[in-house]
Amino acid sequence: MKHLLVGRAARVGLVGVATVAIIVAQGGRGGANAGPAGASGGSGGRGGNAMAPAFDPHDLSGYWELGPENKSIPAAELVPGVTKPVLDKVALDDAVSLRWCRPLGLPAVMDNGRPLDIQQGKWEILIAPEANASPRHLYFDRPHIDSNIFDPASVGDSVAHWEGDTLIVDTVGFHPKDGRMAIPGGGFRTEKSHLVERYKLLKNGTVLSATFTWTDPKVFRTPHTYEFRYTKAAAGYEPRVGIPCDPFDAERTEFITRTFTPAQKAAAEAASIEAKAAAAAKRAAAKGAGAATGGKTTAKSAVATAKQPAGAAK
Repeated sequence: MKHLLVGRAARVGLVGVATVAIIVAQGGRGGANAGPAGASGGSGGRGGNAMAPAFDPHDLSGYWELGPENKSIPAAELVPGVTKPVLDKVALDDAVSLRWCRPLGLPAVMDNGRPLDIQQGKWEILIAPEANASPRHLYFDRPHIDSNIFDPASVGDSVAHWEGDTLIVDTVGFHPKDGRMAIPGGGFRTEKSHLVERYKLLKNGTVLSATFTWTDPKVFRTPHTYEFRYTKAAAGYEPRVGIPCDPFDAERTEFITRTFTPAQKAAAEAASIEAKAAAAAKRAAAKGAGAATGGKTTAKSAVATAKQPAGAAK
């Protein structure tokens, strides 16, 4: 009798172990099919205790989208010389840039309404927007280019290095006119502006924090800092062609200038005259080049005809 009881207990024990194994296996499959445990796309068990996939805090590659609620922008403290007429002039220049489809430049390119394509390599990080803007090149292991050599640009000259898990980007060399000049929170960019950005991955690599700090003795009384938090796009995201911008589209022009002040309309018209003059000069130059090419062709034909045997020419 004792042997029978022991044998039965052993069988019950084996059934219990098998049942636990089945429950565990089903739990694993259920966790995988239950959807991602958070924005990272990592699979979690039914209890949500599974380890999320590891990420590299020093790799910012991916497509990053900025939602309208993911901005923290305090008001800038401006120097006394930045008066309302000065700010109105900046707004006027930006309106004209909008009207004539000029590239965004910094800081507008970092909030352009489309995801940013960030690709990281050994020598640089490339930020390519799906918008009317020049790409940004953040170079590792080099100083800023000598200002006597570097041509100022709407996105400046950017160099980068890592401090722990934070990427520090230092940008100078801004063009005094190209690009949209207004800075979030107040103030604007000048050729003397200095931008320091700090990038850090949050939430297991699914959120990218970007903190921008502007200094400029002509504009800011104290350094002006604000933060954007970008969300990583899904793994299957496909980049799109930027929305086209045609400054000579009459319907677009009417829409864009509908709210322009008289001063903005006058400035836009002046820019229009300049643009039309430049386009006319370009057409004239092309026509002249074509005429010169045609003349050469005619001369070659005459030479060929002269070399033909008598009676061959028709």
